[in-house]
Amino acid sequence: MCYNKTVTSNKFSFMDITILVAKVLGIYLLVSGLFLIIRGKTIPNLLKDFFGHPATVFLTGIILIFLSSIYLIQYSVWNGTAQVLVTLFVCLVMLKGLFYVFFPQILNEVSLKRFRGPFVVYGLIAIVIGLYLFFLK
Repeated sequence: MCYNKTVTSNKFSFMDITILVAKVLGIYLLVSGLFLIIRGKTIPNLLKDFFGHPATVFLTGIILIFLSSIYLIQYSVWNGTAQVLVTLFVCLVMLKGLFYVFFPQILNEVSLKRFRGPFVVYGLIAIVIGLYLFFLK
């Protein structure tokens, strides 16, 4: 077999990566928001089951830290553009991962208190932010 040895440059700009991450976060927030609206009353039981398995909580935290670290090391931008919003969301993901690893009980208590309110309102907020991030250009 003969392979073409010419290599094209596939470098992405910071903005390309930022838009990709914004779209992924947007889809996550859209799905989460829809879940809160449609099945929000199951959240307390899901959280109870999730935090009842320390290994799962720890592994989730490690995955969140790992994925957010990749973005923050390579593409962290604080220049006043829309990229700052994505970087801020990734920092929040990192913070959530750190809480899962080091303070899971505090996160459990805060989560249970937060989700006693109107799930539809939380869902609508998540959907609006998700749509904004998904259609960010």
